[in-house]
Amino acid sequence: MKRHYNYIREKLSGAIYNLVVLPGDIRKRLLYAYMEFHTLKREYFPKELQDDWEWIISQLTRYEPEYDEEGNIVFGSVENTLRFIKNKTGSKIAERIYMLYVRMKEEE
Repeated sequence: MKRHYNYIREKLSGAIYNLVVLPGDIRKRLLYAYMEFHTLKREYFPKELQDDWEWIISQLTRYEPEYDEEGNIVFGSVENTLRFIKNKTGSKIAERIYMLYVRMKEEE
């Protein structure tokens, strides 16, 4: 699946930019990073990096979406999860995103 590698690098690069440059706490920056790379799929990554990708996604989607009384989504699962994580956890997720990007750069 090497055809996806440039796409992955592009999406992760945008995510890193959001994590580093955008104002706000880590939770807000992680939300924007997620919006940058949410289209990536496990199978796009080399096998040795798929578990890292899954860890990132699982950490960002630990909580279910929150709905109002009419069944409309108030907070998506990522937004809802980020409402409850600590800065320390957010920093770990950001670091893993960065490390995944670095390892993907090595796949060139």
